[in-house]
Amino acid sequence: MTIEPLSASLVILSLAVALLAPAQAAGQGESREAKELASLIFSSGQFDQFVTLGARAGTFPVKASLERRLGRQLTDDESRRVGEIFLRVFQETIPRSDFEAHTVDLITRYYSQQELKELVAFYYTPLGQKALRFTSVSTTAKWVQQMTAAREHEFIKRFNAEFARELPMLNQGLQQKPRQ
Repeated sequence: MTIEPLSASLVILSLAVALLAPAQAAGQGESREAKELASLIFSSGQFDQFVTLGARAGTFPVKASLERRLGRQLTDDESRRVGEIFLRVFQETIPRSDFEAHTVDLITRYYSQQELKELVAFYYTPLGQKALRFTSVSTTAKWVQQMTAAREHEFIKRFNAEFARELPMLNQGLQQKPRQ
């Protein structure tokens, strides 16, 4: 199987990866508060939830593309395994540290040093913790989209290799079908 960079199945990956473009120097540079805030944003299992939701969203167009090329629906087992491959490759391709570094870059562009100190203090309160949980769920799709774009080529290469290794019969079936 080969996923092509501009194929419809990767639109969601582009939606799910632009965040990882190298961080540009923010106006005020990195700060301890910005790093702490980024760490808070991805704390207590929120990062895993974020990645799982993003990978789940990214799997849909991949499955649709596979089914279109095969001319049949994937079995439940094939669908589950494609989802597992997608999640694993996504996690291996885009580490948490990259998400956090990008977040530091973003927040230092929009908040002053004083505002960052106030945000960190707020997010340590019960209401702040609740706000963090809501914010992480509500922004997952956008962030995953940004994160995927910068590593699209690496992701495609790794996904194709894992797919061929773990689903050889399905991969063989795809190789026999002409591209549309």
